[in-house]
Amino acid sequence: MSSARNTPLDAAVALGIRVASAGLVFGLQVLLARLMPGEAYGGFVTLWTWMLALGSFAALGFAESSVRFLPRYHLRGRRAALRGYWRFGFATVLGVSLLAALAAGGLALGLGGTGVWLTVLLVALGLPFLAIEYYLEGVARSFGWFRLAAVPVYIVRPILIGAAALGLAAAGVELTLPLVGAVLVGAMAVVAAALAVAVARRLARIAPERAATGARQRRLWLAASLPLLLLSGLEDLTSYADVLLLSLLAEPGQVGIYFAAARSLALAGFVAYAMTLVSGRRFALDLAGRSRDELQASILEATRLTFWATLVAVAATLLAGPLLLGAFGAEFLAGQAVMWVLGLGMVVRAMAGQAGEALIVTGRQREGVAIGLATLAVVAGLCLVLVPAFGPLGAAVASALAMACRTVALIAVLRRVAGLRVFSLGLPKLRAA
Repeated sequence: MSSARNTPLDAAVALGIRVASAGLVFGLQVLLARLMPGEAYGGFVTLWTWMLALGSFAALGFAESSVRFLPRYHLRGRRAALRGYWRFGFATVLGVSLLAALAAGGLALGLGGTGVWLTVLLVALGLPFLAIEYYLEGVARSFGWFRLAAVPVYIVRPILIGAAALGLAAAGVELTLPLVGAVLVGAMAVVAAALAVAVARRLARIAPERAATGARQRRLWLAASLPLLLLSGLEDLTSYADVLLLSLLAEPGQVGIYFAAARSLALAGFVAYAMTLVSGRRFALDLAGRSRDELQASILEATRLTFWATLVAVAATLLAGPLLLGAFGAEFLAGQAVMWVLGLGMVVRAMAGQAGEALIVTGRQREGVAIGLATLAVVAGLCLVLVPAFGPLGAAVASALAMACRTVALIAVLRRVAGLRVFSLGLPKLRAA
């Protein structure tokens, strides 16, 4: 029951949305870098990175487990289970994220007077909305609703933030960190509410039954999701560990330069995301159809698409590097070496294709958590050694080396525990698209 024929086209649609998003987010970052004082922009970068790193933890792994359960329920006509999962996941994510936000808010009040209390408070305010976004995005891509999964978060949200920032600046209001942080939280609230309404309406048409689910079923969903909480959380934390550690070990100005370099490479990163958007569902359908040959073919094709698209995107972005960095300001041109190192790391990471999604779909969460912990330890250890000596370039080297270790580990582990091959650098088969 594979969706093999549609995957290249679906990935192209998802990639097109994320390319547009890359332009919007890049423009937003340039706008904020120009309108905010340098130190305030560095603080905003730190705030935004902490939100992204912690948001997936607050989703409790339900965004990932939805890709495992919902396609299977839909394929087999289990509408009551489908609707039960949606309602249970939403209530659990919302409740736990609100409790986490209250705890973080209390911590912020306890830190009053220190330099980090404002960041902690803003993260606390935004955490529930970000957790719901993560969960709903996972549900949407489980059904192949790729536009719904990507457009509200990656298109609408940056437009809202940019429009608000421009309006405030035009009114003569100084864009301070508290003000821009409040705008960010407000935009997340609007997007999360609209996305919840849209997903609920679509699911009401697919699964109108309101049959109650038993405690045993809910325990199964929770048991499957919680390990993915660590897996997805570690994945995001590893992705942003370089920025987070740099923010602790370097001045805000250096953090801003590093973030500008990383943001300029966002297009290449979105290539991998576009394939993630469609690959998890395809792997789940192959597994539900009990077709191991199709699953193996899907994994290899996902690797080829991910690698070659990433390579092309990285090359194009690096060539445009001086122009992209210069848009932030002349002082940001110092990030060119950082861009090259991070770009190399992205290419190496792409060699593992969508092995992470394959681990989730095949139920190998423990192995994924172990790889995530090891990768986080590598990037943290290398940052602590290299950042004091080399600054932003040291953080980039640490990130690239950690990605190389992750790639090797994913390829080896998936072959050992599931007997599935991942590594394949042949040209992708685009005839279906």
